[in-house]
Amino acid sequence: MSEFAAPTARPTPLVVDGVTKTYRQGEREVRALDHVSLTVGAGEIVALLGNNGAGKSTLMSITAGLLGADAGTVTVEGERVTDHGGRPSHHLGLAPQDGAVYPLLSARKNLEYFGRLAGLRGAELATRVDEVAGHLLLRDHLDRKASTLSGGQRRRLHTGLALMHRPTVLLLDEPTVGVDIDARLELLDFVRATAAQGAAILYSTHQLNEVERLGARVVVIDRGRVLASGSVGELVAQHAPPLVDLRFDRADHELPSDLVAALDQSGWTPSGQYRVVARLADENVVVTDVVEHLGPIAQSGLRGASIIAPDLEKAYRRLVRGADPDVAPTTDDVSGDLTASTDDGALLR
Repeated sequence: MSEFAAPTARPTPLVVDGVTKTYRQGEREVRALDHVSLTVGAGEIVALLGNNGAGKSTLMSITAGLLGADAGTVTVEGERVTDHGGRPSHHLGLAPQDGAVYPLLSARKNLEYFGRLAGLRGAELATRVDEVAGHLLLRDHLDRKASTLSGGQRRRLHTGLALMHRPTVLLLDEPTVGVDIDARLELLDFVRATAAQGAAILYSTHQLNEVERLGARVVVIDRGRVLASGSVGELVAQHAPPLVDLRFDRADHELPSDLVAALDQSGWTPSGQYRVVARLADENVVVTDVVEHLGPIAQSGLRGASIIAPDLEKAYRRLVRGADPDVAPTTDDVSGDLTASTDDGALLR
């Protein structure tokens, strides 16, 4: 009777486990990463969100094996890239934030060079150059020197270099910076297609709309620490409750006790209205329900009201604001600049 070994399951392509990194700035130590952990599965896109200085690029560099970690490990397709101060993996492709192309070579020669480094030759190399250039809207520019390309075109070429060898783990650090709208959408579609073919993609961005288009799972990082992770829906449900935004002509209004208990923030706007933002227990509540609940005194001073629907931006801002004890809530934390309009939503008078 013959015996067959069970097939070996593919390990999680990218595992970051407790990575810590500290830099010295003069006499001061700065903790760039503080026990950061995350995973990216095969066919998955994980969007890394964080303000400038949050630690995203440091994490990308360590994950790529270009920078050593003080503690913790990074594993790419079962190989520890953090051993011996960092060592790149041939399974991995990196498009760092700072673009790096050979300016005196044509776009085609740039792509061919990186393809040859990955072992591509002949017809296979030519096919891959055409494929990558097509997806990044570069076919019409392949024979131009990289130095003559626009900033957005160079950015797309820079991303293409990381894709030539069909990496199974792909790190993209703000790949759409300076890219026009059409090319941005094409690049995002290409990223999704690459993930659909089984690649694990860690995607750093400031563009929250890109996260939803990519269907990405989200990891929020701030000052070197992971604040939250999950799907867009999970983060919104946990950290961005629906809100009612009320505008009054005075501060001495009388609110019902349940609205006072649910108060999120309040204060004077630049346009001279007193703004009250309160959390709603039910996202199906409409603005007229809230107004009818206010009572006659509050209604007499009411000048405008609207429902602020939950979304990823509000969840992100609340997470980062809550992580920094030095940042106090402000009246523009939920919906941006208030000077443009004083009666957005439903005007109630």
